[in-house]
Amino acid sequence: MRSVDLQLVGICVGSTVAASMAGGLSIALLGTDHRALWTILGGTVLVAAGVNLLLRRRDEGVRRRSALELENILSEIGEDDSRSDIVGASDPEFAGAVRAFEALNARVREEAVARQVGNAKSREVLSVLHSLSDPVFVFDRFGSVRLANTAASDLFPVSESLEGMDIRTLFDEGVTADFVRTILADGSGESRSAEVEIEVPGFTGEDCRVYDVRSMALSPEGAGGFLLSMRDLTRERQISRMKSDFVSKASHELRTPLASIRAYLEMLVDGEAGDEESQAQFLESMLDDTERLSGLVENMLNISRIEAGMVRPRLERADLGSIAEHVAQVVEPMARDKDIQVSVIPAPMDLTVEGDATMLEEALLNLASNAVKYTPEGGRVTITVDTDSLEKSVLVGVSDTGLGIPADAREHVFEKFYRVPSYERMAKGTGLGLNLCRNIVESVHRGRIGVDSTMGAGSRFWFTIPMGFAGARAA
Repeated sequence: MRSVDLQLVGICVGSTVAASMAGGLSIALLGTDHRALWTILGGTVLVAAGVNLLLRRRDEGVRRRSALELENILSEIGEDDSRSDIVGASDPEFAGAVRAFEALNARVREEAVARQVGNAKSREVLSVLHSLSDPVFVFDRFGSVRLANTAASDLFPVSESLEGMDIRTLFDEGVTADFVRTILADGSGESRSAEVEIEVPGFTGEDCRVYDVRSMALSPEGAGGFLLSMRDLTRERQISRMKSDFVSKASHELRTPLASIRAYLEMLVDGEAGDEESQAQFLESMLDDTERLSGLVENMLNISRIEAGMVRPRLERADLGSIAEHVAQVVEPMARDKDIQVSVIPAPMDLTVEGDATMLEEALLNLASNAVKYTPEGGRVTITVDTDSLEKSVLVGVSDTGLGIPADAREHVFEKFYRVPSYERMAKGTGLGLNLCRNIVESVHRGRIGVDSTMGAGSRFWFTIPMGFAGARAA
């Protein structure tokens, strides 16, 4: 028993003895009348009240001290777990409460750490989703969008957020709409791997974009919703179509000279060219077709090498002024046959760039020979070379007095095998020369190429090459 309890018992016993002695003394002095009895009773009541007051104060003090001590102990344990052993050893009465609080504190810390890890993983997953270039939607089994990444938001530029919207309102018609409705109606937890190609109106001015749509359930029976991913197939379709067009056009261009050579050979074998003059004419035509065929194959190989990054230019200080003079000399015989005047106007300054002189000469030769071929007799072809101080580059232009290029054809003239339909009969060509020029200028030398034209007044093809270009390489 604690010392405070012993003190209280002593007070109670002493009070009782004092009351008894007071009662005995009262009886001895006053006799056994009613006043003595009331004196004994009053003293006893006073003693009981005093004892009760002392007990209450003791309990309140104990509780107050216990609460304060427990608060201090728990705060110390919260800061330092090693305090629990000390408290348990110094005060066994608090050992159970301390151990319970210690276990609770440990669980709270574990849950806080787990929550932080979960939040970090959630942020990481969201970052990955938003970095994807393909649209991704997450929606619940009722069709409400719970998450849409940045690509999905760009695909459907609406004023409010996509989250919370009904996914059926985004795909209100077409194959994808039926696909989504089937998912929601079925509610199956099975992931769907079937590919569904759809056309979505382009949001950047393009006609349409083609997507491969796939769905995956996030939990069994679709209770956790579904994930809808859309892989953009537009570029793949364009490349596939370009490959098909390339093969088709290349086959046509190869077939034409081969058919001509075959026809002349058959005529020679059958003896249809009996005289030497006819035979010489046939052989000359065959030689022209062979050169055309050789040039076509060479251009195709050069374009393929540049696009595949297999060409490494031979870097040197190339003087575009001197290259222009040499190109004019090469096309002079062809221009003389059509009474076309070819001139070069170089600027009186340094016109050197760092690049592959052979490839730059080939690009300029293609532009100049095209100008001569498509310019009527008696016209002019002018090659100008000047500097562009704003872009720190050398500007080369080839102007003619031909018929000009229609506006709808200008954006296609640098494509493979493209020829202006109305001018195909004016001169033979493969439609690869301008495409090769673009690859040499843009892919190899990081320059720019373009065309300006006015119908009935002629055209001007131009390209720029950076002066200080270093480390040139094929794309």
